[in-house]
Amino acid sequence: MNQNLYIEMAARLHAPKSNILPRLLQILADETDIQILLALPADIPALTDKLHLTTEILENKLHELYLKGIVLVSRRTSPPTYRTVKEVIHLHDTSVQWKKAPKEFLDLWQQWIETEFLEMSREMETVLKGSKPPTRIIAANIWVEPRSEVMHFDSIKEIVNNARSLAVLPCTCRIKAKKCNHLLEACIVLNKSADYNIERGTGRKIDAKEALEIFRKCEEEGLVHLTGANSQDDPGPLLCNCCPCCCMGLSLIMKGLTSFHDPSRFRADIDTVECNGCGSCQGRCNFGAIGWEDGEGSTAVIHAEKCMGCGLCQSQCSLNAIKMIELRPKDFIPKTGASIY
Repeated sequence: MNQNLYIEMAARLHAPKSNILPRLLQILADETDIQILLALPADIPALTDKLHLTTEILENKLHELYLKGIVLVSRRTSPPTYRTVKEVIHLHDTSVQWKKAPKEFLDLWQQWIETEFLEMSREMETVLKGSKPPTRIIAANIWVEPRSEVMHFDSIKEIVNNARSLAVLPCTCRIKAKKCNHLLEACIVLNKSADYNIERGTGRKIDAKEALEIFRKCEEEGLVHLTGANSQDDPGPLLCNCCPCCCMGLSLIMKGLTSFHDPSRFRADIDTVECNGCGSCQGRCNFGAIGWEDGEGSTAVIHAEKCMGCGLCQSQCSLNAIKMIELRPKDFIPKTGASIY
């Protein structure tokens, strides 16, 4: 096996220093496959001329690589054009959903998350400082009772109801990390991403009613809503429901890497008259943003600098002592923004 081909492919996926990605690629692709991947983008006639493989072999190989999550196909051209995913994080999200992924493959991805991804994120933190983060948190519970001042891009309900197509996937992070018993089928994909996953067999088509029921269950479990694009006009390809134990994105915030995710436009505010200090809100906060005014058991207080505006504390408070106040203006979220892919 020509190791240099896998190293070259890793470099194309923007991970030239990775020691783990070439090993993952060897599970995904044999030597013929990797030659095909390095020849993309291309259509089948062009690949036939370049690689001297039959149309039948190429069709079968490309279909298998599509199912594995490393190849995408555009049918806007005739014949269709095949290309690889753009970068390593995209490959992570698509290939972990591969139905026949062996345990060794998933374990390698988890190893990558815990070592190389973390190091890559630390390097990117410096690059992204001062830039708008590509994703953001959407506050829980705001979609339950729509209010005129809540913008459509702040409302899970409106995002879901306005989607052309919806599907639900098993959570990519929980598939391989397996560190909790939270809802597995919890990643909602939208529009083109929904179409792709339905066609590939990795997603189950759902309607808006079922999607909102999934979000309700996720809120009950204390999962954080995270969008795939930080934009007023585009909700991005997916809406994640994240736990701090497994989620690769949320874990970055826990480690102090805050350049990848914006908070929501809201912040929790505690009514000290209504609060009885029961502590249920503190148990729901993943960010260490809730403390005590005069020691444990007294009135709870919000540490504003740590609050990401996820709203999970509010949804837990039986006394309605917590409100989500609008802290940041509408233009805190850019009109258009880059997707995570």
